[in-house]
Amino acid sequence: MEAPVPESERPSVVPAVLAATALVVVLATWAAAIGPDRVFGSDPGVPEETTGERPADPDVSQSDPGEEDEVDGKGWGTTAIVGVEIALLGVLAYLLVLVVRWIRSEATEDRRRRRRRRVEFEVLPATPEQAAEEMVRDADRQLALLGEGSPRNGIVACWHRFEVQADAVGIGREPWETSAEFTLRVLDLVSADERAVAELSVLFREARFSDHELSEAARASAVDALERIHRSLGARYARGPS
Repeated sequence: MEAPVPESERPSVVPAVLAATALVVVLATWAAAIGPDRVFGSDPGVPEETTGERPADPDVSQSDPGEEDEVDGKGWGTTAIVGVEIALLGVLAYLLVLVVRWIRSEATEDRRRRRRRRVEFEVLPATPEQAAEEMVRDADRQLALLGEGSPRNGIVACWHRFEVQADAVGIGREPWETSAEFTLRVLDLVSADERAVAELSVLFREARFSDHELSEAARASAVDALERIHRSLGARYARGPS
């Protein structure tokens, strides 16, 4: 399978598209501001020749032979600049489509990378030995969390630590699993002391969902159950001399 191109080596179209978009906006603004006369080369700075004389009879209109041509020229210029502005807006819309397509492509690639990582975990699942060894290795930290704060907070933190330990060896929590269900599945995987697991599970549910205060006696019971879990794992998965 072809190796994916690193993020740092991928050409980014965003700077180029943004620069082109800015150019289109500037051109459209410039064209709309100066009007058709300057865009198409006429020089509005040259004053019209006047004699200072006004017609004696205001009712009599004197037509200028070039007036009709001048009006037609201005109308053609206005139509042309509108066409240019429409073309510029079309280019801008095309550039925006490119940006949207690039963003969607990056999102799709990110989903593919996440899927590949999940497949790697599925191909190489954690063994019960790996999970048990991580729990035994992390036993001191788990006991320390159980002793911190109130009994309620300590028991909840202790129970959630099993999730951290499982994640460290690549055991993922299923979307449909609650925290209690996931932890019970992991403890069943390593064949921990069933009675101790049941006692700690009851204490966790009480700490997590009850309204009354938990006493230090509840914390002491949790410590006893947790230590029995650790001992059962250490005895079951103890390594011989290497």
